[in-house]
Amino acid sequence: MQIYNYSLDLDINSENYTYTCHEVITFNGDEEKLILNSVNLKIKKIRLNNSIKNYKEFAQNQEIIVDGIITKDSVAEIDFSGKIPEELQGFYLAKTKDGNMFTTQFESTGARRFFPCIDNPSYKATFDITVRIDSDLDAISNMPVESQENISGKKVVKFMQTPVMSTYLLYLGIGKFDEKSINFDGNKKLILAAQKGHLTESDYPLEIGKKAIEFYRNYFGIDYPLPKEHLIAVPEFAAGAMENWGAITFREIFLNISPSTGASVKKAVGEVIAHELAHQWFGDLVTMNWWDDLWLNESFATFMSYKAMNKLEPDYDMFADFLVSETAGALEGDSLVNSHPIEVEVKHPDDISQIFDEISYGKGGSILRMINAFVTDEVFRKGLHLYLENFKYKNAGGSDLWEFIAKVSDRPVRKVMESFIQNIGYPIVEVMEENGKLKLNQYRFLLNGKKQNVQWKIPLTARYTGGTRSVLFDSESMEMDSSGFIKLNDSETGFYRVLYSAPLYENIIKNIPILDNKDIFGLLNDMHAFLVSGKITFVEYLTMIEKFMELNDPFIIREISNELFSLYLIDPKNSLVLGTNMEYLADKLKILGEKQKKENINISLTRGILANRYAIINRGYAEELAKFGDSVSDVDPDMRLAVLTSYAIVHNDGDKMIHLLSGFSQDEDRVKVIQAMTMLTGDDNFAIIEKAISDREIKAQDSLIYYMLAASNPGAREYIYANLENIIEKIQAVFAGSGYSFRVIETVVPFIGLNHMDEIGEKLEKINIREITRGVKKGMEYLNIYSDLVKRLKK
Repeated sequence: MQIYNYSLDLDINSENYTYTCHEVITFNGDEEKLILNSVNLKIKKIRLNNSIKNYKEFAQNQEIIVDGIITKDSVAEIDFSGKIPEELQGFYLAKTKDGNMFTTQFESTGARRFFPCIDNPSYKATFDITVRIDSDLDAISNMPVESQENISGKKVVKFMQTPVMSTYLLYLGIGKFDEKSINFDGNKKLILAAQKGHLTESDYPLEIGKKAIEFYRNYFGIDYPLPKEHLIAVPEFAAGAMENWGAITFREIFLNISPSTGASVKKAVGEVIAHELAHQWFGDLVTMNWWDDLWLNESFATFMSYKAMNKLEPDYDMFADFLVSETAGALEGDSLVNSHPIEVEVKHPDDISQIFDEISYGKGGSILRMINAFVTDEVFRKGLHLYLENFKYKNAGGSDLWEFIAKVSDRPVRKVMESFIQNIGYPIVEVMEENGKLKLNQYRFLLNGKKQNVQWKIPLTARYTGGTRSVLFDSESMEMDSSGFIKLNDSETGFYRVLYSAPLYENIIKNIPILDNKDIFGLLNDMHAFLVSGKITFVEYLTMIEKFMELNDPFIIREISNELFSLYLIDPKNSLVLGTNMEYLADKLKILGEKQKKENINISLTRGILANRYAIINRGYAEELAKFGDSVSDVDPDMRLAVLTSYAIVHNDGDKMIHLLSGFSQDEDRVKVIQAMTMLTGDDNFAIIEKAISDREIKAQDSLIYYMLAASNPGAREYIYANLENIIEKIQAVFAGSGYSFRVIETVVPFIGLNHMDEIGEKLEKINIREITRGVKKGMEYLNIYSDLVKRLKK
């Protein structure tokens, strides 16, 4: 079956939240039946080659089967209607106090909720969209407007035909919009759009977007393929952003730069915009064959966005962020028995959402960074250009990319890639010195402390006093020269952990001055993993990181604090863990001092993170910061979360927090208030928060933040545990099919289960939803690991 074109003529009823559509599909095939995907659509009539046909709907399979043998070029005409729900998928309604917006979110299987189609990424087609809307509304789609006229009191907007593309990349947005734009690539338009009154005054999103497009055009050697690009702020949005071709959608927080914007959000704005723009080539121009290769889409955009931002904003130290935001989470998640390979078979639609995780994004991106370093950037770039040129406007698989990189490289690219994408997990390399030689062994690292004898083809980089050496480690053990050796995994480009013998580790400590912050991150992160897995004790861990605790690089400070604070959240009653956190945070906050006018963005970010944590564990500090709560708008943006958290802890008053929430219009500040609310305790406060979620005073998209963070607050864990079934039911009502229920379960279970080890399994069995299956398994595994860790921390 080959689909040529979908033509959709839509009539939107903005009062009743419904629409009707006359759809024409032109296609070719040799099929006994026409089978289309469809969900919750009311079919009125289907014609096939001018003959009215009978059809059957199979809701469980999300299919319509139309009678009639197809043996040639054919035309199907379908008249149907649909509702526009508040679920954040398909064609949905985003309600705000400033008005409504109709918008679409089709990845991965949402297009079938909007129109009958073959909702499969390998069935590419062109799209012709015509939409009839109220005269005071505007419409945005993938392509520019071709014509616009008023007919019978309605505005009729026809868009130019799209290039061939997958159904999940189609976009339609309807509402009252403000826009501003800049030109790129000559007369092409980059357009920033938002609901009226919500458009940012800053040009930063446009400026960074234009620079990112120029970076990718030069890096890939291929021009941006469409006549325009929209960056669209959506007020209620399940995903962070979505790469619809020519019409990218974002949560408002990622397009709204203001004087209230803090360092972390400003960095995220650039990275998220760059991520989605990378997809315009890798994902949109060239698309995966099927969702098994989702990881390639997401990992590529992840890696390239950090590469682009590292070039465009050198002060951001983006590859340091990459290690914290992508690699660290992937190393942790992939050290579970219940992880999954990067390349995973997908059969059922509900399974797709469960692989949008730290493996697809973080591990995949980290593997690409490793391959980039292995073959050199110039070779990597040449291979990408050949791949994109060969498959543009087509579909491709992961193996196709390795083949094209291998064509321009003398390295065993395919063997390395297959080793890391087809195997679950990753290696730990144990290193010791014996008789003037380094003895290396590899096996699978597991966070539960067990050992699996699996071998990878690891592109090792070894740091010596005279420079860096590379070697492929493709056996269970090997030897290397020990003369002048410092450490493995130079700048942490490899996806593996390293456990050194005591003498080798002591030598690393002596060489701290010549190591970069990425090397030190790797050493620290590995030590923390070895503590959690039981390879070392807490006292040994503190001894091993003692010298690193003296360093004042903000990135290193952040990593050490991340590790220590994670231990506090797991075991808040442990006096040694608490005391170590208190001492470290107090020391580093004193060293960071007050904010300076032109300080580095990472210093501002780190100060805010540390202050928030110190407020959580030090009541006296919280009382000092809480004094600024009533005038929090005047507080430096990077310190606002710490002030709001302190205010919540000291007053413990849900009404006061809701009042603060209503006083903010920017999503960034509202999210900080919601984060602070997770420190509230008591049934009255929980009831206030639940009412705010039900009334959408807290946006649906932000309710997840509350539930996931509240579980780590000892004072709120029992509430989350007792109400878990209701919480998941609420999330499913809005986010079904998105994978968010799975993420919530995975995040909250390891904390709320610590006091309910014998009962939580039975509770989870009652929540019988297919799309949380993986989350339950991972959450329970983390819970058992944390429970064992708590026992060991007491020794």
